[in-house]
Amino acid sequence: MSTDPQFGGLSFEERHQLYTRIKASELSIRQIENMIAGSGTKTVGQAALRNVRVRHNSVKNGSPRTVESHTCELVFAYELELDPEVLGYYVQVPCRRVQRTTASGRNHISTAHVDFLVFHRDRIELVECKPLSWLESQLALSHSPWVKQGAVWTYSPYAQWAQQHGLVFRVWVPATPAGVYLQNLEACYAVASDPLQQHEITAVTKAAGLIAKRPVLLDSLIAEVPGFTARLALWMLGKSAAFGPWQSTPAAMTDRFHLYATKEQAKEADELLLGAIVNAQSQPAVADPLLVATATDLQRARQRLSRLALIEAGSLPATRRMGALQRQVRKAVAEGRSALSACLTKYAFSGNRASRLLPEHEQAIETVIALHWNTGRVHRPKDLLYVFEEECIRLGVEPCGRARLDARRRSENPTRHALSTGGFRAYHATRTRTDPRHRSLAPIGYGHTLHVDSSDLDVRCAPNLIHYFPAEKAKFYIGIDGATGDTMAHSLVFGSARTDALALLMREYLKRHGFLPRMIHLDRGPENTSHWVEDFCEGSISLRYSPTAGSAWNGIAENAIKQVNEQVSHRFAGSTAPDQRGRKVDGRFKSRSNARTSFITVHNEFIEFAYRDLPDKPGGDGSSPAERKQEALAAFGPLGIPCRWDDSFLIRTSIKVQSKRKVDPQRGVRTVDGWFTSDDLLVALRTGKVDEIRSDCCDPCVMYVRVQMRWFKAFHNRVQSDAQLSDQERLFDLLWAPTQRSQSARRREEIARGRHSRQTLAQAAEAATVHLAPLPTPDSDDAPAVPPERVGVELEIAAFDEHEDY
Repeated sequence: MSTDPQFGGLSFEERHQLYTRIKASELSIRQIENMIAGSGTKTVGQAALRNVRVRHNSVKNGSPRTVESHTCELVFAYELELDPEVLGYYVQVPCRRVQRTTASGRNHISTAHVDFLVFHRDRIELVECKPLSWLESQLALSHSPWVKQGAVWTYSPYAQWAQQHGLVFRVWVPATPAGVYLQNLEACYAVASDPLQQHEITAVTKAAGLIAKRPVLLDSLIAEVPGFTARLALWMLGKSAAFGPWQSTPAAMTDRFHLYATKEQAKEADELLLGAIVNAQSQPAVADPLLVATATDLQRARQRLSRLALIEAGSLPATRRMGALQRQVRKAVAEGRSALSACLTKYAFSGNRASRLLPEHEQAIETVIALHWNTGRVHRPKDLLYVFEEECIRLGVEPCGRARLDARRRSENPTRHALSTGGFRAYHATRTRTDPRHRSLAPIGYGHTLHVDSSDLDVRCAPNLIHYFPAEKAKFYIGIDGATGDTMAHSLVFGSARTDALALLMREYLKRHGFLPRMIHLDRGPENTSHWVEDFCEGSISLRYSPTAGSAWNGIAENAIKQVNEQVSHRFAGSTAPDQRGRKVDGRFKSRSNARTSFITVHNEFIEFAYRDLPDKPGGDGSSPAERKQEALAAFGPLGIPCRWDDSFLIRTSIKVQSKRKVDPQRGVRTVDGWFTSDDLLVALRTGKVDEIRSDCCDPCVMYVRVQMRWFKAFHNRVQSDAQLSDQERLFDLLWAPTQRSQSARRREEIARGRHSRQTLAQAAEAATVHLAPLPTPDSDDAPAVPPERVGVELEIAAFDEHEDY
């Protein structure tokens, strides 16, 4: 299928064929084309507090699609990718002149961005994706445009707009909980495009025949069909060759996962299983009054029941109140309830029925909470009390005590105050933990998701490097497998965060495993959001970004970093751990200790710990990452993207040269690192122009130059002398080069400044001789004879006499 080079997905001709089939009007066609042109122009999830933004690599569209949530929009995107009836889709499409009604009843017209524009074989849909919890919260609002009709949700302004333009609108609600569904979908999507070998085709055909007769457990298929594996089951699910309960049952549970021949049967079984899970995970509905009674009421009930027992035994006289209670107890026992529940008192409901505060006090409390506390204008509770007292005086009432104010302040969500006073970092420090029912799950396949994070290696390294690297210590990047927690790759560099560190990590990943990950999870650091990362992942790898300052979403890599610094860095001299005790850990307050540690020693220990100790360390479930890796490989094989270590990969992992450069057909290409040339490049430069230049991320002697759509290698004049250097030594030279240039520039500046001062002094001495009387020449009769070798000395003495500087 040909794709539109600008937007990806369906070509212009294919879209118009669909317009003809559905008999769309010219007005609708123009509107849809304008929506496609505006797709993706809105930046999604930039200020999201808890959304994980995903740059999804879409196979169906042939281009990436950015969605704003990995537990909602990404799930729907996977459904579209695996649906054979879907031709293509676009995200964040603008719908111009959507009419809404405000709370005051006024009409408001604006441009709205709807999540998806989907091209089916027989229709075009506008789809808005919303989680069920959010939709239910909207129903509680007055005059909400969100409407629920049976099990179907809709949004009136969008539905009316879509109907006017010949489109179908619907609200898509993900399954709740969505973790298992997302886990199964991403695994199916990872293997759905894999070509099958002949023996695998035979196994799939035989398995499909068995499934057509009756639903079959995945374990049974693996046992009965030679060559059939759980990976082939995922392939069948992704190709709609079989169906399963993938909303409720993980495919990794092969002893519980059934495969069905029809979608309807699988859906019915899936709904039953999911319903049971939802009921089991729902909040308890307690009807027993004994379980909700207070301790005081329960104690009084036992005393009353004991008294009734004594009255029946004749030890105490009967009273009218006890007689009525006796009848209540007998009735409760006859109805199957306990006697103690009938004796419960209602002391918990006693007390004040109305507030003792004046309406002005309540108004002052609400005012200072809304305008001063939640907005961050007041930081401390004590200062809020002062503001409250001033507000009470303004309203003409005597300030009351602070108990009611403090109770009202504590009832507010603390994250609102934290966000307004400390930004994203303070918000995530105070926010509550995410409900496990709403979390996403780890991938089921090894090599699918790579979690990458970076940190300063918390130790001062190599005394001879202090003169060259202002950062004074190393920075390391580490990649952890999302399914098993195994260490996949690393890179160790000096200085601040840098893009070529990610390139080095990708090379290390491919060198160790022979494939690349399907998805990379990153934070929103500058090197992780660079154009290089997007260009490298274009067409093959999806990118997933944590919310700003939301380190919890990348916790698997954060935990590995913590262990590296605790188990490696803090064991060496020069550790900053003693400095951090007693003060809050912050990157701006690192020690400048004079102690230095050999970089080579630290690097070797880092390698041993990352690739030997971490994989063998058991977790809370008793299994180690290495053991989980073996289990995942045995069940599904590697879910990464096969990739070859060739020149194409080396060019992809090289960094574009954006700085000033010079191209000479006789000498090659010159950058700040010097001249790079080769015979083949010089021949190409005679007739072509340079399109792009990339510097190798590891070898400073190699550069890649593209001339008229062909790539050439160019070499520095040190290429022969550095040929025997190790990768670490070449990396050292590459990292040292910028600082070396800076140091050399400062030294040249000092030399130039000294030369300028020396020449200025010489020029001043020469100018001083102009004001002196001419010296007698040796030819004069009355002049004393002056030897030629004394003439310069006499001039110098005269200059000093003139300036009186000696």
